[in-house]
Amino acid sequence: MGVGSCFSDLILLQINSGAIFITLPILPLFGGLAGFLVAGINGYFSVKRSGLIFAMLTLAILEFVNSFSTSFPSVLGGIIVDRTLNTDFFNFDYGGKVSVCFIVMVWLLIAVFVSYYFLQTPLGKMCNAVRENVSRAVYIGYSSYMVRYLSFCYSGFIAGIAVTLFVINYELFSPEVFSLREAFNILSATFIGGIGYFLGPIIGASIFSLCSILLSNSTEIWPLYQGVILMFFVLYFPRGLAGFFICQRHFVKSRSKLEVLCHYLKIIVPAMVTVLSFTWIIECFNTILHHQEKTDFIFNIKSIQLVYSNLNSSSRYLLTSD
Repeated sequence: MGVGSCFSDLILLQINSGAIFITLPILPLFGGLAGFLVAGINGYFSVKRSGLIFAMLTLAILEFVNSFSTSFPSVLGGIIVDRTLNTDFFNFDYGGKVSVCFIVMVWLLIAVFVSYYFLQTPLGKMCNAVRENVSRAVYIGYSSYMVRYLSFCYSGFIAGIAVTLFVINYELFSPEVFSLREAFNILSATFIGGIGYFLGPIIGASIFSLCSILLSNSTEIWPLYQGVILMFFVLYFPRGLAGFFICQRHFVKSRSKLEVLCHYLKIIVPAMVTVLSFTWIIECFNTILHHQEKTDFIFNIKSIQLVYSNLNSSSRYLLTSD
């Protein structure tokens, strides 16, 4: 994903200088090809393992690239580009947000369409088989390594398209795309939406992005709430929102609309009251501990203790004098 972003930004930089001419709407295709190539190189040895070892190996590679980008900023440092310079197509203006939104929506529909029909192919069916039970897939004669390798390459292609759209929108490349924070955000969005469901990552990414925007504009401790939301989904919604909706279909069909409404209101209303109460308490503690100096806060406690001790001594003196 990060390599696709860097490659797309370098291509857009060459377009701005006039060295090459590529229209902006087809630029994500080149980012996808770069992601596909890098995923093919990386996946050649990383998909030989699966499960926890595969996750740790990919995170180690990500941390290596992140450290390299911070140590050598001249190689993988930030790059600023202009999406309106030498990219016009039939005098179409790409400076506005509407045109960028149109490009993103078109490529989103293309990616969803291609991914859906990819899952209907024999390779897509075998990806599901390997995910569910590797031993049975190997027993009937399929290579689990090749299936994982090809699916990993396809994932790199889709990630390259996505990160190129990010470059088109924000007109920059930042080394932060190699950070563990971005990897955490992607995994969190996927888990919230539902792993193993086609629309799960789309639902999770939409909700996670909206929550991040709303929380970051509302409070300065929004990463804390992100972690709490992820913990809540891990504990109570292990199949994600998509899995939860699918599990509730039988309950909704077997009950009347009034019973379904009352059932969900009994759960949602107390949950909202509890969430708002805990949020208010956390924000109060954050206001007290963060916006006051530590010495002042300690001094205030000592002042309260001093006043309390003076009141005790005064009351004892009055009692003895009487």
